[in-house]
Amino acid sequence: EHSRLLIFANGGHEKYFLSSADWMERNIDKRIEVTTPIFDKDIQKDLKFIFEAGLKDNQKARIVDANQKNKKIKSGDEKPFNSQNEIYDYFCAKLKNK
Repeated sequence: EHSRLLIFANGGHEKYFLSSADWMERNIDKRIEVTTPIFDKDIQKDLKFIFEAGLKDNQKARIVDANQKNKKIKSGDEKPFNSQNEIYDYFCAKLKNK
């Protein structure tokens, strides 16, 4: 499953949103979906971490091409980075620091 997290650069003033659906035709044209802005700076920080972790993933991430082949991203010489584990560790550490 994938997140419904949107971050718009907005000229350096990022705007964060969570959505009930991904932006696929069936969701936009045939269903009622909602998207809400996130104003809390701490939550924005968490969302940014999740977003960036997904982009760094080189263990479970896939490239979806025009033929929807879902080719696995190869880590090459890079240090292995599993976004699911990193996000879990991030929130565990955050809870310990409360």
